[in-house]
Amino acid sequence: MEENKESAPPKGNDKGDKDGEPTHRKKPAKGGGCCNFGTPTSSGTNVSRQSVSRSAYHQNIKSDLRSGLNINLVFTAFIIVFGTSFQFGYNIGVLNQIKYLIVDFQNETYRERHGSVSASFLTTTWSLTTSVFLPGGMLGAFLGGYIADKLGRKKSIIFAQTFTVIGGICGRMCTLANSPELLMAARFFFGITSGIGNCLAPMFLTEISPFNLRGAFGTSHQLFITFGIFMSSVFGLKSVMGTRDLWPSLLLLEVAPAVMTIVIMPLLPESPRYLFLSKKNREAAKKALMFYRRSNDVTMDMEEMDTEHQEKSTSSSESERFTLKDLFSDKNLRQPLIIACTLQVIQQFSGINAVFFYSTSIFKNAGVAKDDIPFAVIGTNAINVAMTVITIPLMDIAGRRKLLLWPMVMMNIDLILITIALVNQGTPAMAFLCIAGIILYVIGFAVGLGPIPMMIGSELFRQGPRPLVMATAGVVNWVTTFIVAMTFEHIQEALEEYTFLLFFIMMVVFTVFVFFKVPETKGLTFEEIAHQFSPGTNIEVEVIATEPVENAEKPVHSHPHPFAVQVTPDTPSDSVGNGKENETETETKTETKTDELQDVEDAPGEEG
Repeated sequence: MEENKESAPPKGNDKGDKDGEPTHRKKPAKGGGCCNFGTPTSSGTNVSRQSVSRSAYHQNIKSDLRSGLNINLVFTAFIIVFGTSFQFGYNIGVLNQIKYLIVDFQNETYRERHGSVSASFLTTTWSLTTSVFLPGGMLGAFLGGYIADKLGRKKSIIFAQTFTVIGGICGRMCTLANSPELLMAARFFFGITSGIGNCLAPMFLTEISPFNLRGAFGTSHQLFITFGIFMSSVFGLKSVMGTRDLWPSLLLLEVAPAVMTIVIMPLLPESPRYLFLSKKNREAAKKALMFYRRSNDVTMDMEEMDTEHQEKSTSSSESERFTLKDLFSDKNLRQPLIIACTLQVIQQFSGINAVFFYSTSIFKNAGVAKDDIPFAVIGTNAINVAMTVITIPLMDIAGRRKLLLWPMVMMNIDLILITIALVNQGTPAMAFLCIAGIILYVIGFAVGLGPIPMMIGSELFRQGPRPLVMATAGVVNWVTTFIVAMTFEHIQEALEEYTFLLFFIMMVVFTVFVFFKVPETKGLTFEEIAHQFSPGTNIEVEVIATEPVENAEKPVHSHPHPFAVQVTPDTPSDSVGNGKENETETETKTETKTDELQDVEDAPGEEG
């Protein structure tokens, strides 16, 4: 029999599906998978061995990995983002509507203490109250990468809620204790929670979702950030809670999602990839997968993780805990790390936080009436939420690159429009142009630079370096956010109406970087994405071709599909005889050959 020497799977045949996947492949029988070598179902066998790339192997099994939505997956994703992403967004916008109430509170308190205070002192205390959230976020991002491996994704998110509870109590007590310092402390604790959540949420979401829905679930992180910003602006209205007596309760409200997360999250399974690839607990990982897929047959999902586990076992660099030195010294990790971190810089230096942090001032300078500004802010935030909702299905249809590049081009145009409006402000037409420019800018950000940077950071790496990469990218995000927050007002004073030209120049450079450096990750498994930067070792597969007994002596004229799975005796098969004489059918089987994986199955698993 002629042996098929190709290491990549064929593109399909006239009986293949629309994605080029052959329709004759059968799933392995229960208990099968890449670690078990089955028994031929008929005589006349011919066994050959091939060495194939992991990317080619994953490309072949993707049709069996494809999965749909189910209630378990959606509910878990909701709990994750409500306890992390929503709080992050809420903290971004919660002070925007109540700025003057907080400044009045600080003014009255410090006058009682010191007799008189200068305007510059009040500006400094307000800036400190706003920006102290960011060092807390940096600390949280550092912690997030560490505890993600130590405690796991689930327990780390629960741990983060303790800082929210402390912050909520401090925020509510600040006026009762006549202490602006308690308000600053509350913001710092909220920052820690947000830093941990911004690191863990994208990681957890991408690890529990099937590859064909990973973009949609990754976008839900950004969706709940925008929803948190929107809700904070609504609660901050004078007619709701934006009053002298009630504004401290806006901070106490954050305890509600924290308590909900603390109660419900322990009832949900841990990330299957963390359980198997980090904790070596195969049985717990299988049970978690069965929950997230709502299926008892998760053989192919386990097989997909098996190949990555084998890579970890055979690679000395993956056998130890990763360090920052490893990330920067290993050329296979350095390039995707640069991409992940640069996207965080692009996200913040695009000017989006300048819009969100100082949207009130921007609308005021554009000539919007004072009483209408809060509603303009809410309208902008509502558009942000709506466009992110629209982006969820687009992420796995259009792809990441297109949703980055085209909105960035639109944002470049919007920055020019905003500048023109600010230079010629004073007329109703220019006020309308400024607001339109901001709205279009928010739309462009919501589609691309909002959801994609953190999601791609979690996609570009295999299991081993992922937590540290997410922590590193998170720190870069918080540092750049801090730089923008601390420098924007000074830049605005220096450049005045030409402020956004600076962001325009940077955005042009960023667009060029994305065009040449950022890869597409739509519809790819983690292994296929990582293969673009670090191919890893090949895996050895066995190809078993079988013939019906009556034709055992006759040559096989068709080439066996090198990646099809053999049907074991207890599995029904329509490929073992079809009632026609002298017809030869070919079955093939691929198996990942690794004794270490079999040892993992036989050994007792660690607690996840």
